[in-house]
Amino acid sequence: MINFSGSSTKRRVVNLGDRKTPVSSRSFLEQSRITRIQRDQQRTQEKSAVTLQCYIRRYLDLMRYSQSLINESKQEVSNEQEWIRSIKINIILCKWYIPSHKDVGLIQTIYSKLDQSGWALHENLYNSLLQALIGVFILIFQTIKLLMDKFNSDYNMKVANLTSYLYKFLHQSQIQGDQKQEVLDMIYAINIRDSFENFIQVLKLTYPGPNINYLNILRPIILQNQEELGQFEELDLIQMLASYLAILGSVDYTKDDFVIIAALLVNTNCIVGSEVETDDNDSQVDQGRIVHVDKSVVTQLEKLYTSNFIKSTITLLTGENNSLALKILLPLITLIPSLTGKISMFISIIPDCFYWFYQTIQGNEIFDMFLNSDKDYIPSEQLETHSNDKFWKLVLLFEKSYSYWLIVSNDLESFADDKLSLIHVKQYLKFLRTLCLTLVFNNNFPHYSELKQISIGLLNQLYLKNLRLKFLNQNFWIPRSITFDIDVLIRVVAEEEVQDSDEEEPKFSVTRTVPNEVKARVEILKTMPFFISFKDRVRIFQALIELDRMRASNTSFNFFSFDEPARLSADIRRENLLVDAFNAFNKSGASFKNRIQVVFYNEYGQEAGIDGGGITKEFLTSVVKEGFNPENELKLFKETLSHNQLYPNNDIYDKLHLGLEMEAQQVRLQYLRFLGMVVGKCFYENVLIDISFAPFFLNKWCNMKNSINDLNYLDSELFVNLMKLTKMTNEELEALDLNFTIYEKVNQKTYLFDLAPNGQSTQVNSSNILQYIHQLSNFKLNQSLTIQTRSFLQGLFSIISSNWLNMFDCFELQMLISGEPTDVNINDWKLNVEYGGYLENDLTIKYFWQVVEEMTKEQRFKLIKFVTSVGRVPLLGFGSLNPKFGLRNSGRDGDRLPTASTCVNLLKLPDYQNKQILKEKLLYAISIDSGFDLS
Repeated sequence: MINFSGSSTKRRVVNLGDRKTPVSSRSFLEQSRITRIQRDQQRTQEKSAVTLQCYIRRYLDLMRYSQSLINESKQEVSNEQEWIRSIKINIILCKWYIPSHKDVGLIQTIYSKLDQSGWALHENLYNSLLQALIGVFILIFQTIKLLMDKFNSDYNMKVANLTSYLYKFLHQSQIQGDQKQEVLDMIYAINIRDSFENFIQVLKLTYPGPNINYLNILRPIILQNQEELGQFEELDLIQMLASYLAILGSVDYTKDDFVIIAALLVNTNCIVGSEVETDDNDSQVDQGRIVHVDKSVVTQLEKLYTSNFIKSTITLLTGENNSLALKILLPLITLIPSLTGKISMFISIIPDCFYWFYQTIQGNEIFDMFLNSDKDYIPSEQLETHSNDKFWKLVLLFEKSYSYWLIVSNDLESFADDKLSLIHVKQYLKFLRTLCLTLVFNNNFPHYSELKQISIGLLNQLYLKNLRLKFLNQNFWIPRSITFDIDVLIRVVAEEEVQDSDEEEPKFSVTRTVPNEVKARVEILKTMPFFISFKDRVRIFQALIELDRMRASNTSFNFFSFDEPARLSADIRRENLLVDAFNAFNKSGASFKNRIQVVFYNEYGQEAGIDGGGITKEFLTSVVKEGFNPENELKLFKETLSHNQLYPNNDIYDKLHLGLEMEAQQVRLQYLRFLGMVVGKCFYENVLIDISFAPFFLNKWCNMKNSINDLNYLDSELFVNLMKLTKMTNEELEALDLNFTIYEKVNQKTYLFDLAPNGQSTQVNSSNILQYIHQLSNFKLNQSLTIQTRSFLQGLFSIISSNWLNMFDCFELQMLISGEPTDVNINDWKLNVEYGGYLENDLTIKYFWQVVEEMTKEQRFKLIKFVTSVGRVPLLGFGSLNPKFGLRNSGRDGDRLPTASTCVNLLKLPDYQNKQILKEKLLYAISIDSGFDLS
């Protein structure tokens, strides 16, 4: 403690007497403890010294004994007794001395004695010597070989672990050529006289080529012991399969070979990847299932994807051996992802193969149970009683193959005679619908996870095909017994959104337990949203936006000033609208979700107006009108030839690919990103825009893949001409002199683009015509639009979550953007109008509604567009229009035309009080799109 004098030094104490400081009891105990520890340490050291002396004496005794044995082993043998004594000595030396001392000379002495001996070797000594030699990895193979050849020439004596040792010897040593072949020959000669587990490891080695002797040994052994293959790791089984295929070579496969291949494949559920391959092959591949192997292994496995092998296996499938074929085809369809399409391709091109699948599946009682169920899904207890592994494997293979067929086929050949007829497809769809819902509601069957994934994927494919061809009744997708409580769905999905957004933040609230029935319905919303009505999904979409708005508002709220979050503001010149908007908001990112404040300037200066939401709407619709105009200076979008639907301009990709005007293309990509933000903001503010996008572009918004059928939206003439190519003979195709290239015009010059590597040198013929069509479609719909689409979606998804848009298909997305194309519900319209200067019973108002009822559907759309800027019905009716549809009295001047303020959805209607005049003036105004007034 510091004293009051300010000095912090301790006061010195001087002992003037001769008294010693007394020893405390604590010091005495501590001294005793230290003394005790020292005595213990001394005893331990003495004991250790004694133990060490014992070991040293024993080691010296053993060395002297070993040396005496070595000296004795080198003595000449003159009779059989001395021969037996010599063998016993060598057994001791091989077991205890040679492994630690690596005495090469002693091994050579043993070999020499065995080679020169004229006496027989009893079985017990033979086995003991072999066992002693196992584990010694130096110069011993010739000794073992001599021992086997001289004393067990028919290799009929069982020797435990010998093949295992020889395998390790091969695996760990560097021997090559003839010596390696000798070791292999011995392993195959001994084979299972050791044990199957030890012998079969020899297939983990790499084989240079076929060997008929090895094959004749392997076939019966594996056939008799195939159940034991299940104990090996997947990597080992893959290596064994590759080795067996190498040993087989090019011989015709027997049924036994198919059985062996199936036995090796059936216990694998992996994806094979070469060690020299990069990791960017396919982002959708499950990385956890990848097994990396040498390129030589992949080369051997590729034999299973040759046309002969696949066709032979499919022949087994459609014959009496379908169980065997399923064991082969199911693993192969995922084993090497780049080649799995071949299996589905051959299944799809073999006439009536799909019909065989359908007939076989349909003939099972499980199919009838699903088809005739009066409910939307089968209860778990009923599903358990009808468990049939073979049936579900057959369904899985069929669905994988038919899914491939739907991808590669076009809509014109969907129900071809040699495939499935429309009647069969509709029948299978009923089964598939019930199957998908059953697997969703019964989540206690994890072994059906792959079937669930494939089935839901196929159902989505057929749903999209039906959107194009409309072969199903409209009520097909309406559940019969499942109901959806939209408020509950909104709550659960909203909670998931909050949890996802707060992943990295500490959780203070207990997560609510969601019942399985609700979880299943949420899964339906995410994976099969078409089972929920479009308007209900729109409600969920808008509720999620409102939740996100509240969350963003809370994040931006200043708790100390209690002010509103700061608005983004901008001064926008009408004549320079797109550039000013881009400069003001392009870098705002997710902040663009917040309220924005825009001041317009025209040639006369600042425009008057207070933004109650109307000016923001006017700003967004104006940017959309200019930014998506294909004729503007930047030319960011193009229109399809048939329906004038918008998609990103492929000119950007072409120039980037060719290295032309690179800086200008980067600017165009930035504008595309900004326009994505603007569309996202329109969603966010519930502003409909009068823009029609191409379906193949909208597919990218909702994470759907484009197929050859989508080329019809881009260029119907090109699509039809490509389909004609599929009907041509090989001679006709060669006469066209087509190759895997395409010509594109850039800056008035023509450039050549490869559709595939070395495309110019690859001629189109009957064997690759389908590949050519798909490569061309891929270039047009995907490759040439990828960069532009990615930039646009980056902007869109910075405002609107991609998960929200996945609830809709491309046609529903278009309605989400610009409203429903259905006719107007006039009663709903009347109930959601705000009058200004008028009463509901005024004569002019009565005449107005009479005129609206007398209008055609197209005229009503024109009226709605005249007032709201979008010629479609609001998605959730006029009650969802914000601001409300307004009717304002603009005076008694009967010569004036009606005008509109689209930014506030307001129609300024003179008080005509004459129905005929009102009708003429109103129809004329909406026809010429007269007058916009920002007020």
